[in-house]
Amino acid sequence: MSLKLWIATAFDPVYGNGGWAYVRADAAGLSGKAGGERRTTAGALGPLAIAAALADVDLKTPLTVYASPALAAGLAALPVWAAAGWRTDDNEPVPDRVQWEPLLPKLGARPLTVLAAPQGADTPTAFCAAWAELGRDKAKATGKPFASAIPKPNLSKVKGL
Repeated sequence: MSLKLWIATAFDPVYGNGGWAYVRADAAGLSGKAGGERRTTAGALGPLAIAAALADVDLKTPLTVYASPALAAGLAALPVWAAAGWRTDDNEPVPDRVQWEPLLPKLGARPLTVLAAPQGADTPTAFCAAWAELGRDKAKATGKPFASAIPKPNLSKVKGL
């Protein structure tokens, strides 16, 4: 069976902290996780969410990711960056390479489809966005990284799956 993954992030440029969240639908059902980081960048959050979502998934499972335009562009550029020695088209170092590089082996061996994240109030993307904001706020309040599974009762209320 394939795996579907919805990703959302929230970044506060004033404080330099951010949150991420994912909802995953596969043969095992629904699962999700939210996290937050201090002293990060907006571009680092999407790869962190994907890495967390794929931590326990077989490398050959087909994957569909519903992502923001920025995350979709990064996923498309990933093999190009690696082939170019982790340099952009402008020969600049890839921003957030530390977060992107570990994704290459997790994504390289599987069929990957990247689609635009569905918009609207009653979508998995909106659900993830709320949890990403919680992760961002929790990391800011505690002053340290945060990660927690999204409770199953909450996941059962996600619309659009």
